[in-house]
Amino acid sequence: MNRPRRCLWQPLMIILIMMLSSVAAAQPDYEAMRSQIENLRERIATLEAEKTKPDEPFILTARNKSITLGGLLELEALWDKAEGGDETSDLQVATVELSADVDINENIAAHLSLLWEEDGTENIEIDQAVIFLRHPVPFWSHYVTFTGGKMYLPFGKFNSAFISDPLTLELSETNSTAAVLGFQGNLIALHIGAFNGEVDTHDDDDQIDSWVASVELTPVDGFAFGISYLSDLGESDIELVQDQDLYRSSVAASGAYLSWQLWEINLLAESIAALESFSAEMVDAGEDLTGKKPWAWNVELSWEPNERWQLGVKTEGAEDFQNDLKRYGAVVSRGLFRNTVLGLEYLYGDDNEDESHTVTAQLALSF
Repeated sequence: MNRPRRCLWQPLMIILIMMLSSVAAAQPDYEAMRSQIENLRERIATLEAEKTKPDEPFILTARNKSITLGGLLELEALWDKAEGGDETSDLQVATVELSADVDINENIAAHLSLLWEEDGTENIEIDQAVIFLRHPVPFWSHYVTFTGGKMYLPFGKFNSAFISDPLTLELSETNSTAAVLGFQGNLIALHIGAFNGEVDTHDDDDQIDSWVASVELTPVDGFAFGISYLSDLGESDIELVQDQDLYRSSVAASGAYLSWQLWEINLLAESIAALESFSAEMVDAGEDLTGKKPWAWNVELSWEPNERWQLGVKTEGAEDFQNDLKRYGAVVSRGLFRNTVLGLEYLYGDDNEDESHTVTAQLALSF
């Protein structure tokens, strides 16, 4: 079923023009604006990488403008054994990322990151290229923002203490070129955006007719929760739609997450689910899509006794996705030096056909 073509695009253009006409000299604190860029970077930054963030980043400054350069290297050793099967092992450079944050003033900024992943990208590619604008005058201590460019859409949170990506991220992480309006502050972060995805339903035109929305609330320090909506789960990076000729109608999806930090204990919980069903033909043609209505969830509990150590356990699962996989695991990580973290993870998996044991060791260096 086709959606209206112009109902989202025209209001976005009108609001953008109003915002650009109002941008003036810097007034508020820049820390509020940087939270949006940091949210975008969370999609590729693991928790251990965030912990190794250098205290003194490399910054180039000229004429009151600055460029902050950074990067991430991840070396991983993996061992995997399926019950009744052979053992496999590998040593790989899992991730190479180079990033630059450009600060024009307190209301204008940009973020650029290049990414290479051994299992994901054959060549170095532009992972994010984002322009960020903020209205200089706050409304009830919150700011109106505009984010445009190639980005990870504000759908799902995907926080994790583990080395491996959670099943929620594997199902629904979506990178696309979009325009997103925001209203955000310490209490609430509201975002709504439009984009022209790469997946079109049968006989659909090439139009900006997909959209995303999210709202996050932080009522007290250490406690946050949010919900999000994506008009078409077929746009996710895992490419659930293998044959667009079989794709007759878009499949919307929703997500919800909760994060609670109490002293040194952290609780994370998230669920991502399709709101409609894929057709039987789509299920037969797909690889990861193993049912009509995919759903994934993840629950983690971690403990940080000090700044160097972190220990965590998790349980996660999926239905109609990756053959109804269930996983249980534990992880421990330690900061070796200022910008370096060593982590060790164990995962037990059961997908209704095979049971598996996976051990991953990772050395992560951020700069």
